[in-house]
Amino acid sequence: MKKQHLILAIILSVTFLLRFPTLFEPLWYTDEAIYLTIGQKILRGGMMYVDIFDHKTPGIYYLTAGALGILGQSVWSIKFLLTIWVLATLVVFYLLGRRLFNEKIALVATIIFSVLTSLPIIEGNAFNSEILMILPISLGILFGLDKKFFLSGVFFSLAFILKVPAVFDFAAFFVFVGLTISKKDIAQTIPNLLKLAGGFVIPIFLATTYFALNGAFGQFFESAFLYNISYTGYGNKFIVENGLLLIKALPIVLIVLYSIFRINRGLKTKGGAPITAKEFLIIWLVFSFYGAVFGGRLYEHYLIQALPAFSLITAVSCYDKKFRRTGFILVTVILVLSSALGFRPWFNSSYYTNFFQYVTNRTSFDTYAAGFDKKTPKNYAIASFLAGCEKYNSNKKCIQTRTRKDDKLFVYANLPDIYFLSGLDPASRYITYLHLFDSQKAQEVAAGEVEKSKPKYILVQNPPPGSFDALVKVLSDHYNLFASYEDMDIYKINKPPSR
Repeated sequence: MKKQHLILAIILSVTFLLRFPTLFEPLWYTDEAIYLTIGQKILRGGMMYVDIFDHKTPGIYYLTAGALGILGQSVWSIKFLLTIWVLATLVVFYLLGRRLFNEKIALVATIIFSVLTSLPIIEGNAFNSEILMILPISLGILFGLDKKFFLSGVFFSLAFILKVPAVFDFAAFFVFVGLTISKKDIAQTIPNLLKLAGGFVIPIFLATTYFALNGAFGQFFESAFLYNISYTGYGNKFIVENGLLLIKALPIVLIVLYSIFRINRGLKTKGGAPITAKEFLIIWLVFSFYGAVFGGRLYEHYLIQALPAFSLITAVSCYDKKFRRTGFILVTVILVLSSALGFRPWFNSSYYTNFFQYVTNRTSFDTYAAGFDKKTPKNYAIASFLAGCEKYNSNKKCIQTRTRKDDKLFVYANLPDIYFLSGLDPASRYITYLHLFDSQKAQEVAAGEVEKSKPKYILVQNPPPGSFDALVKVLSDHYNLFASYEDMDIYKINKPPSR
C-alpha cells in the first residue's frame, strides 16, 4: 500500500471513530425529525408537497425514504447512511484535491474537512442537505476537470435537488469553464458550457415531470422554489428589503466583472494566461460562501457548503509560499464574516463523555437523550404513551393498544419527532408550527385537514407556540382534554372515528 493511501485509510478510520457516536444519537434534531416523518409518509404512499409539506427540493426526503425502506424505520438508518456518505465524500474530495494540486495538499485538505464536519462544531453530525450535497458537487467538479461536462452537470443538478444553494457551486464551476474561452478555442468552450448546462437541467426536468405526472406540479414549484424566496428573505433587511442580500453579493459582482473583462480579453487574443486551480478555488469559495449565508437564518450547518473550498485554500496556503498571504487573508475574511453575520460554531465538550457513559451503562437513556435537548425524553415518553396499551385482560396481557395502525395524530407544537417515534400518520400536511405561524391560509388548510381526518389525539403545547384560532375551534367542538405530560396537553376525540 502506498504511503498516501495508508494516510487516507487512517483519515477514514479516524473519521469513522469520530462519527461513531452519531449512530447512537436519539431523535432530537428537528430537521431530522421532519425528514424522517416525511420519509415515513412517502413509504406509505404519500406524495411530497401534496400530502406532506416542507420547503426544500425533494432529494433529501426521497433519500430518507430510501434509507428507511432499506435499513429500517429508525433514526439509526439515516445516521448510518450519513456515515457511509461522508466517508465516500472524503475519498472523492481527496481525489479532487489531488487532481487540482498534489497528494500533500489533498491529504491536508481532507483532514481539515474531516475534522470540521465530523466533530459537532457546525452540526456536521446531523443528517442535512448541506453535508450530503458535497459528494455530488465534488463529483461534478472532478468530472468537469476531466472534460466530461454533461456528467458534471448531472452531478451538480443532483446536489441542487438536495438543496437549492448548490446552484452557487454550479455557477462557480460554470464561470471557471467560461474563463477558459479565447479567440482560438471559442468553438470548443461554448459547446462545453452547453453540455454542462444541459446536464444540470435534465435531472431537474425529470423531477419536475414526475411531480407534474402525479398532479403535484403546482405544489412542488411553490414549495420547493417560490417558498424559498420568502424564506431566504428573512433577516436580510438593510435600509430596503433584501438590502443585506445585495451587500453579501458584492464579491460575486466583482468576480462577474472580472470574468467579463477576462473573457473579453480572451476573445480578442488567440490565447492568454490560462486560469489556474488557485483562481478556481477563490471563485468557488466566494460563490459557495454566498450560498451558505445569503439566507438570513443563522444555522451553523449552512457553513458546511463553503468548507470544501475553505479546506483546499487552507491546505494550499500551507505549502505554496506565493499563495500563502492571499490564502490566509481569504481564510481570515471568511472566519471574520461568519462571526460578524452571527454564526456561532461551538464544540460541545460533553458530547463524547456522555456517549461513553451511555454505552457503558453509567447513565440512563433519558439522561443521555436530555444531553442533546431537554425535550427529547418527553417526546419519547409521549410517543410511547400513544403507542402503548390501553386495556389489559385479567392476565395483564394487552388486548387493546391506545392507537391503531390507521389512527392519525396532530401536534400543535414544533415537535415533529413525536409523529415518527409514535409511528402515527400526521393528520395534516403541516407537521410543525414553523410552517404555520406566519400564514393564515396555511392554518386554515391545516385545521380543515385535521377536522376531516379526525385524529384520535391532538397534542397541544402549553403554552402554545403561537396563535391558531382555527384549530382551537376544532378542539372545542370535537375534543376533550384527556391528559397532560409536562408542558404538553393531550386531547382525545369525543367519539372515535368510524372504521
